[in-house]
Amino acid sequence: MSSLCTRLADPEKEKDSGSASMVRKAHWASRGPKPNSQEFEVYSTDSDGVVLARWRKLILDVAEEHIRRIGHRKTTVADIAFNLGASRASVYRFFPTRAAIDQSVCARIANRTLDDAREISQGSAPASIRLAEMFAALHQHTQLQLVEERHSHELFVAATDGKWEVAKWYFDEMTRIFEATIREGLEAGELKGGDAGNAARCVMVALIPFVHPRLIEERIAKGGDLKSELEAQTHFVLRALAKVPR
Repeated sequence: MSSLCTRLADPEKEKDSGSASMVRKAHWASRGPKPNSQEFEVYSTDSDGVVLARWRKLILDVAEEHIRRIGHRKTTVADIAFNLGASRASVYRFFPTRAAIDQSVCARIANRTLDDAREISQGSAPASIRLAEMFAALHQHTQLQLVEERHSHELFVAATDGKWEVAKWYFDEMTRIFEATIREGLEAGELKGGDAGNAARCVMVALIPFVHPRLIEERIAKGGDLKSELEAQTHFVLRALAKVPR
């Protein structure tokens, strides 16, 4: 998942010039916990890939904290570098652009939401029940983020409005989770239809108004009863997939 975002480059953004040497040790700002200096030692006995992953995680931890607190538009690479005790040039060694940081933070938040859907998908309940539970969980995450994590919601809105690659990945991954569950239902004879992939894409179209951050925001602003609407849409989807009409 992380590679998805680090390879994204934004030609409109300029990197720092110069060739500052890589910082050997990083530390948090005084208000936060300090990482183990040996763990983040650049010239450690670990492989380059392990060191890179550790630094990337540390940078994203700081970036996510800032974004949740003040929003992605106000968070700067300078803020992130300051809290790491590093230079901006050092941060850019791990992320080619500021946009890549935003996309990676968005991806890690999205992946936590998808983890709940994956856990439900891997359960032992009938496929129709798992699908209904996934619909409810994904919708709840999106709605709670709007209400309780406003800055994270704004980041997701920017991703979907701007057609960021991470937004496409998020909805594609959601569709793949639906597909896996539908395929199991077909194999068990519980659901009807011969193409799990096509069915999953249709389900995604039906569910998009309840998991798309911008669409949910607009529906709430208009006073829509999302709970009742989701229940009706879920019933419609499951009736369409049911082996025996309900």
